[in-house]
Amino acid sequence: MKILHHILRGSTLATALFIFQACYGMPPSLDKGALYEANIKVTDGEGAPLQGVKLYAKNSDMAGFIADPVISDEEGMMHFEMAFPLENPEIEMRFEAEGYVAKDTTIKDVLNPEPDFTVKLKPQK
Repeated sequence: MKILHHILRGSTLATALFIFQACYGMPPSLDKGALYEANIKVTDGEGAPLQGVKLYAKNSDMAGFIADPVISDEEGMMHFEMAFPLENPEIEMRFEAEGYVAKDTTIKDVLNPEPDFTVKLKPQK
C-alpha cells in the first residue's frame, strides 16, 4: 500500500511539472546557453601539484567573478563547470594561490574547448 502511495505521489508531482513546462516553456537561461566543463591540473613552475589554488571565473556578460571559487585538491586537480550564454561563448578565469602570482586566462572557444588542461603558477619574488 505504501509503495502505491509513493508511486501516485511521484506521478502527481511529475504531471504538475510537465503542465508547468508546457504552459511556460523552457526558462530563457536554459534554451540560449550551454555548459562548459573541464578538469584542470594546477602545478608550480617545476610541475609539482599545488593544493588550495582558487579558480574564479566569469563570462564577460557577468559583472564580476563568481564569488565561490573552485579549489584544487592535494593532487592539484579541480573540476570546473559553468553555464554561459551562446551569444558570448567566452569564459575568463583567474587562478590565485598564496605565495604565487595570480594567472588570468580566457577560454575563447568554449563550444569546442580542450576539456582538460594544466595551469602553471609562478612563485612570487
